[in-house]
Amino acid sequence: MYNWKKRFNLHLDPDLEEEFEHYYVSKHLSILRFGLIVSLGLFALLGIDDIWAAPLSKHEIWGIRYGIMMPFFLISYGLTYTRVFRRHLQSIMCVVQLFSGCGSIGIMAVLKPEEPANYFYFAGLMLILFGNFTLFGLRWIQATTVSVVLAAGYAVTVLFVQQPFQDGIEETAYLAYINSNLYLLSTFLGSAVVGYVMERYKIVEFAQRKELERKNEVMERLSYQDGLTGVSNRRAFDARIAEEWNWALRNARCVSLIMIDIDHFKLYNDTYGHQQGDECLRAVAGALRNSLKRSKDFIARYGGEEFAVILPETDEEGVQKLSEYLHQAVNDLRLGHESSRFGIVTISAGAATAWPEDGDYREMIEAADRALYESKSNGRNRTTVSGYGKK
Repeated sequence: MYNWKKRFNLHLDPDLEEEFEHYYVSKHLSILRFGLIVSLGLFALLGIDDIWAAPLSKHEIWGIRYGIMMPFFLISYGLTYTRVFRRHLQSIMCVVQLFSGCGSIGIMAVLKPEEPANYFYFAGLMLILFGNFTLFGLRWIQATTVSVVLAAGYAVTVLFVQQPFQDGIEETAYLAYINSNLYLLSTFLGSAVVGYVMERYKIVEFAQRKELERKNEVMERLSYQDGLTGVSNRRAFDARIAEEWNWALRNARCVSLIMIDIDHFKLYNDTYGHQQGDECLRAVAGALRNSLKRSKDFIARYGGEEFAVILPETDEEGVQKLSEYLHQAVNDLRLGHESSRFGIVTISAGAATAWPEDGDYREMIEAADRALYESKSNGRNRTTVSGYGKK
């Protein structure tokens, strides 16, 4: 089916096709239900027309109309409220429309040649062909397939049942037969053009909307990303720390925060230049990010040479272990720093672990800042862990 859609330029990328199907169903479901109700009403009212249009065959026609088609329409309408219908709308509506068309063709098959309006009943089939492309939610390829089958079914059925070209049949019979087929062909072609334009418009509209959403997502992601290091920025940190604090508060869990500072970074910039300083920031950010193994752990550039790591459901012991990995990851970079007594770029860190009850996450940030200051005061290249709140 995808190849056919591609051939008629009615396709999307495979990853969007399923999403478009859901979108298409949601757009058409209310219209489809309306179309079924209208069809039900028209089909019932046209039974009155049978009295004068087909007086000799009205009982057979009413058997098809009220005994078969009306219950079928009611069942089809009820199906529109089921999940199965939403998942298989195209398949189900193909069956519904084929059955509806066969009902109309069946009515014409039971008509006697001498009926007053023998060839008028093809007008019902015209409405079905039009509805295939507009009211009943069929995609263009499915609508075209169903319409071709029904139009061909009409031509063959009437040709063999009523035999308009047989000797002894009224002279206008074959003209009426040809005329009705031309009307069906015209209805099919006109409806197919309208249906194609409508579906193509929906596809283009959907694709443009998804592209706009993608661009907005990219812009939003960039607005939460630090342009230099590639990790999250301060704006993203502020949003995430509030989110994790509230989650821990609701679920009676702990949350930890590590504030990290590159040791003697100002001296590093003075010694090696700002461009090399930027490379240092990128390298350290990458090492810290790669040290976080859980998807829910979060790192952001807090400002300047300072980084912040949020660790949900991590206690003091877990923070201490992770900080060792962070120190080791930065040390393994072996970035020379002749203005530091360690000879390489190192980090200092301060951590705070909280069991939120009330209060505010800003208290945890202040506690981690104090711990960071303590690490710097005690010689740098170390982590100090602070805990507060009730466990």
